[in-house]
Amino acid sequence: MFQSVFRSVPWLRAVGCACAVLAWAPAAGAADLDALRRTAVVEAVERVAPSVVSITTEVSQTDPWLRRTRTSSSDGSGVVITPDGVILTNHHVVENARRITASFPDGRRYGAELVGTAPELDLAVLRIRPGAADPALTAVEVGASSELLLGEPVIAIGNPFGLGHTVTTGVVSAVSRPLETDRRVYQDFIQTDASINPGNSGGPLLDVTGRLIGINTAIRPDAEGIGFAIPVDRAVKVARDLILFGTVQVPWLGVDLDDIALRTPTGRRVAAKVARVHPDSPAARAGLTTGDLLMRVDEREIHGRADLNAHLAAFEPGQSFSLVAVRDRAALPVDIATVTLPEAVVDRVLEAVLGVKVADSNGGVRIEALKEGSVLFRSGARPGDRVVAVNGHPTPTVDALRRQVAQVKSGHRTSALLTLQRHDTVGRLTVPF
Repeated sequence: MFQSVFRSVPWLRAVGCACAVLAWAPAAGAADLDALRRTAVVEAVERVAPSVVSITTEVSQTDPWLRRTRTSSSDGSGVVITPDGVILTNHHVVENARRITASFPDGRRYGAELVGTAPELDLAVLRIRPGAADPALTAVEVGASSELLLGEPVIAIGNPFGLGHTVTTGVVSAVSRPLETDRRVYQDFIQTDASINPGNSGGPLLDVTGRLIGINTAIRPDAEGIGFAIPVDRAVKVARDLILFGTVQVPWLGVDLDDIALRTPTGRRVAAKVARVHPDSPAARAGLTTGDLLMRVDEREIHGRADLNAHLAAFEPGQSFSLVAVRDRAALPVDIATVTLPEAVVDRVLEAVLGVKVADSNGGVRIEALKEGSVLFRSGARPGDRVVAVNGHPTPTVDALRRQVAQVKSGHRTSALLTLQRHDTVGRLTVPF
């Protein structure tokens, strides 16, 4: 009876055949299932996960009303780039931190020291020092962001919302993408649709082979599926500079620049205005003059001094660039070959602009002599005062002071914040450089 009914209903007969095939098919082996699950992404994450750290910072905040200091904490991410403990992360992850802790997936925790930061590039370098008996550190393999393909798969690993290691995937949505924040416009970012949330900042963006191609840094709070990462080519160059020199080696143009707001047919924008051209400098040889507006570099718009410095920071001094300046409302193409900032520029700032003769002293750099009519003299400084910091960076020695002055001038700045001490009184002055 059942056989005759089965043969008389075609669709039932088909289902029955399918069931029979399924019933007699051999079960997939464990090795076959493991091969299906172990994708390139899984293998990349397994290799890189030991290199990714969760970063916890403690920041002291003073309440001016209660006259009380309280401590707050925040979370971020970082990635080990050398076996001896160098970690790359974002500047904003460790900004103003009094204590930094790096935690690994296996539970190890280390206090991290700040090697240096590049605020205008939102990058920071940390170092941890594991004990001799600790397991060896695993450094991520560094790739090349200049070779990225639109649409190629990417992997983000980080510590979103303090949850610990979290993996997301996506593709390269765009390269050389600008990102505007409350502080400034950042250029040349990698854009991805891999999910990047608060706490992912400073973590690695990887290609599908597990190579580092970027440092995750920001999301657009008003959009979905839009994240940004700093290209690894720039990040590694900045890290090397901070380790070797304590500051980013920006190719010097020979000008001091001010930001100026412009109205254009497409809206408001910021450009870099030449405030000073240094004699016998690349800018002087290229014919730039005071008042010129720098609008483009290497065929891309310049959104102020910091944006220009960010572009230059990816290159070594000696690199040549094409600039477009505007003078008397006319475009002026200029080719300029950069140099390393000459020591003579630092000498000129100390002697001609500030009018000081300085010497090492306990607690800071002592002003030995001060020209009447100099910038510092007119600001109220006197011989015997100590210069203890420039732009918040301590200057315990004359060499440290010279390095900070060089950093100001390498950044094409026109002024700096000096911290002076007279006996027990500390004051701060913004002075033209």
